[in-house]
Amino acid sequence: MSISNDIRKLLDIQDQNIDFEENCVHDGTFKGKPCKFVNARLTYEPAYCPKCDAPKEGASIYKNGHQKSRITLPMAGTCATYLVLNKQRFMCRACQRSFTAKTPIVTPHAFITNTVKAQILMKAAEAQSITAIANDCQVSHTTVQRVINEEAKRFKQQNKKLPHHLSFDEFKYAKGRMAFEYINVETGELLDILEARTSRAIKDHFRTHYQLKDRRRVETVTIDMNAGYVSVIQALFPNAKIIIDRFHLVQLISRAMNKTRIQVMNRFKTSNNEDMKKYRRLKAYWKLLLKKASDVSMTTYKYYRLFGQRLESAIIDELLSYDDTLRVNYVLYQNLLRAMDQQDHQALEQLLTQPCLQATSTHLRTSMKTLRKHLPYIKHSFDYTYSNGRIEGMNNKIKVLNRVAYGYRNFTNYKNRILLYFKLKPVSPSVPKQKKTRFIAA
Repeated sequence: MSISNDIRKLLDIQDQNIDFEENCVHDGTFKGKPCKFVNARLTYEPAYCPKCDAPKEGASIYKNGHQKSRITLPMAGTCATYLVLNKQRFMCRACQRSFTAKTPIVTPHAFITNTVKAQILMKAAEAQSITAIANDCQVSHTTVQRVINEEAKRFKQQNKKLPHHLSFDEFKYAKGRMAFEYINVETGELLDILEARTSRAIKDHFRTHYQLKDRRRVETVTIDMNAGYVSVIQALFPNAKIIIDRFHLVQLISRAMNKTRIQVMNRFKTSNNEDMKKYRRLKAYWKLLLKKASDVSMTTYKYYRLFGQRLESAIIDELLSYDDTLRVNYVLYQNLLRAMDQQDHQALEQLLTQPCLQATSTHLRTSMKTLRKHLPYIKHSFDYTYSNGRIEGMNNKIKVLNRVAYGYRNFTNYKNRILLYFKLKPVSPSVPKQKKTRFIAA
């Protein structure tokens, strides 16, 4: 009996009706691969017949042979491990039908233990491919996907209430195909994923799953500068305020400023040595022109290639002296950054509505036109602290899943994997900082 207890603990089997004998483990091969087989016997005294519910009285239910099953266990060492279980069969005199002893380590008519299924789900919460999980658990990739799909049913939306603050975004999952996702911007909970990001698909989804009274309770929706989302939000959420993510605002004008630098830089790509020197400097120190003026060092000297010992501010001044257009755009770019950093909507509005100077580049004028179009929603981004930071971080992890799996053909399988990845992923506990102990020499 002590051997059975030790093996049960080793294999994580809780059923006391499974008995193991000495020398029950032996090596073998299955499907051409080396493995370990563990022989065991399952028997007990049934209280009633599961076929006719007749209680056992005396010998009304008697033993009637055995049925052998090969059940997949978690790997022990480097080889696949199988439990060869000899199940007791019983015969009922009342209904003249037989039945087999059951064990909770597997579901009825299954040959993969619940422990292996739990192991599959634990690995599905990590950035691993389906094939890698199947190899680690010694099951087929079809079995892995089936376990994931069954578990994902628990996390699908079923008449849940919408949170007060939402966040919208999209991600690419196939060539030329974009999926839509929305989350609770306060908690970062992934609510649902749609196969398409079209206005029709989004409207049909929210109108089907949520009533108008639920959609009226939504207070804010945070988005990037996707013009299609604005009309969708106004149609679905009458009381919601649209918030433009602040990162995308800065990114828009930063890219415009960088394109302006490239445009000016290419003018100096000539056969003249002085022009090529300016070209190399503008190409090498592009980050300094995108840096906020408040972060530029004006006191510390450093050695810079192509310049020598200089201040950051001195390098920027010299780069701007190469072209008047570059200087005008740089000043406007810094003013826009300052207004956004200080959340000064009035100053930003004045910068965007003033007549554009002829020296301003076409790239910056186009960006300012886009900002003017979204000016009412930019004010909301200054009034609220919500952003698309959480959903953008989730998109990065989703792309990792897609890259590890080399793409998904079936969107439903991809969606289920994403749901499990975020729902089952354990949260790492925050370790409190230990107080440093000061030792004093005696």
